[in-house]
This record gives sequence, C-alpha cells and structure tokens, in this order.
Amino acid sequence: MATMNCPVVGTINSTLPPSHPDIDLNKPGQTCPVVGATTDHHHNLHKHPQVPHPSLTPGHNFDDAAACPALKNKILNEAKSKQMDDDVCPVVGTATTVLPPDHPSTEGKADDAVCPVTKARVDHHKGKIHGHPDVSHASADAVCPVAGVKAT
Repeated sequence: MATMNCPVVGTINSTLPPSHPDIDLNKPGQTCPVVGATTDHHHNLHKHPQVPHPSLTPGHNFDDAAACPALKNKILNEAKSKQMDDDVCPVVGTATTVLPPDHPSTEGKADDAVCPVTKARVDHHKGKIHGHPDVSHASADAVCPVAGVKAT
C-alpha cells in the first residue's frame, strides 16, 4: 500500500494525537479546531488508540506527540522519514521540516505571526523548518525532492 503525504506538512502519519478533540472523520466539511484542516482532505485519518490518563502515568504528557515512543523510536528511524527530513511536531506528530514549495517566506515575520493554513506560530518553528528546494522549472511529471512523490 502506498503512503499518502499531507500536501501541507508532508506527514505520512495518519493517526491523530490522543488529545485530539473528538471529530467524526466520516462527516465532510468539518474543520479541525487545532490546525484548521478539513475532513474533506483527510479521508485517511484515524483516532489514536486509548492511552492511560496522564495522572496515572507520571512523567508522560499525552498532549505532546513528541512524547510518543512509536514516533520517536520507530517512525523517525524509517528510511522514508529520514529522506523527508522528518521530525516530531508536538501537534501533528511526524512531519517534514521542509516547507511546501508554495509556502510564504517566514523570514522577517514577527514571532507571534500565525500561519494562515495550519495556525502554527513562527516562534514555535524558528530554527526547525527550512525552505523547499526550487521546483519552479520542474516538469509536470517530476518527483518531489522532499516527499519523493509525483503531484496528482
């Protein structure tokens, strides 16, 4: 089965964080209150398995995807993740640190500037993300140098 990359953050992770608000993933037209994504574009998502309540598991923060052992110890070590320059975002889990080619520049933006697509703040990603390689002259059937997939 081929993996699907999110066209915005590049993630191949299709599991919502355990702390994600309940949402009917089969109902079209809903907007995520966390990142602003719509269910129209995310038919491959599923809920995270139940995990113990944080108060019963000292030292664990279930609101932070970076604390998930499956992401840190398994997914980030996969060849695909290394090729895509993945890291763990505390909100969406694994995501590429390379911005999409059409992402506006973050250079010179105030720390509290908010991304209109994902609601991420500039200060939360300073020094953690970088620009996409230039693809302005790529052919229509070219493969993305970051995600390794063809445009559909």
